[in-house]
Amino acid sequence: MLSQQKSSRLHIGWIMPPFVHELPVNAMDDETAADQLYTLATELLPNHPPAYQYRFALGLSAQLEPMAAANVIYAGLCPLEVDGRPSLSTIVISQITHDSEDEAGALRTTRELLERKYPDDDCQTVELTCGPALTREGTSSFVIDAEWSASGHELPVTQSQMQAYIPLPDTSEMLVFELSSQVGEDWGLHAELFTEILNTVDWGTDQEVEDYRAMRQSAPAVVEPAEEVKQELYWHSSRLMDAVALRGSMGGGEVTSLTCSSCWAKGMRSACSARHDWYIGNVASDDLLPALPRVIESFASQGWRPDEEGTGERVHVWAGDEAPERSAGYAFTASVDTGAGTFTAEVTAPCARASATSDSLFG
Repeated sequence: MLSQQKSSRLHIGWIMPPFVHELPVNAMDDETAADQLYTLATELLPNHPPAYQYRFALGLSAQLEPMAAANVIYAGLCPLEVDGRPSLSTIVISQITHDSEDEAGALRTTRELLERKYPDDDCQTVELTCGPALTREGTSSFVIDAEWSASGHELPVTQSQMQAYIPLPDTSEMLVFELSSQVGEDWGLHAELFTEILNTVDWGTDQEVEDYRAMRQSAPAVVEPAEEVKQELYWHSSRLMDAVALRGSMGGGEVTSLTCSSCWAKGMRSACSARHDWYIGNVASDDLLPALPRVIESFASQGWRPDEEGTGERVHVWAGDEAPERSAGYAFTASVDTGAGTFTAEVTAPCARASATSDSLFG
C-alpha cells in the first residue's frame, strides 16, 4: 500500500504493508468517516457483538479531531498475530514545520527538546534510506474515558512508543512517524516492522516527477544489484531460455538496478528492482516466428499472464496469482526481429518495496 503526500515543494511517498488498516483522517465529512470506522471495526472484530464493535468505532472516532489538530496526514492500525494471539499497534504520521536553517539544525534542536522532555527515553540519530533522521523510543501514559472505552469503563493505558523525525530537504517541514502499542511482549516485532516502513520513505520534486512522466522508461540506477537478486533473475531467464528453445549465439547478460516506474512516478529515487537483459542472435527467421507463441503457451501453463497489448513481434508476460510463489512479482518482455535474426529478452525482478514474497511483511 503506497501512500503519497504533497508538501510545498516535494512529492513524499512511503509504503505500508497491505494488512495495515488506514483510519479516515482525511475523510470528506463526518458521515463518511463514521461509515469507514464502523466497517473497520467489523473487519478487525468479526467475532465480537455489534455493541462492542460500535464502542470500538466510537473510540477511534474520538481520535480523529485531535489528529487533525496535530497535522496528522496518515493514521493506521496494524494488527498482527503472534503465536496465535492478536497484537495491535497504531502508526501515525504528522507533517509539521520547524524554524531551523537546515535539516541538521532541525535534528539537533529536536533532539535537545526531546532529551529535556523525555530524559529516560532513548534518542538516536539514524541514517534511513531517504537520509538522516532522529528516533525516540520510550513509553507514554494516558486515560481513555469510559465514554470511549470499548469496555464502557475508564481505562488507564501505558504504551510503548517509537517516533522518527525526518526533515524534508530544502524546506522548513518535517515528517514525524509514530508507532504506539500496548503489547509489550510483541513490541520488538512491531518496532521491526516500523523500521522497515521508515526505510521506504522517499521523495522527489515536482520537476523530477514531470521529467519522469515524459520519459519512455526509467534510467537504471548505479547501485549494484544484490547477489541473491541476480541469481533469481538468472534462474527465471533460464526458464525463459528453455521455453523459447532457440539455437544461436548468446549475447548481453547484464543485470542492472533500476527504480520501477510506479515508484519513480510517486517521487521515489532509490533502486527497488533489477533487470536481466540478454539476446539470442543468428537465428533463422523461420525459427523465430513460432518462438513467442511457444513462450506464451509454456508460461501460461504455469500461471503467467501476457498483456493484451502484445503484438506478434513483442510480448510482456507477468507472474499471475496462479504462478509459483517463487515467481511472484517477476515479469519479462520478449521480442523477435526476423530481419536481424534476433530474440531479445528483458527479465525484471519484483519491486523490493512492494513485492509479495512469502517472507515479506509488505505483501
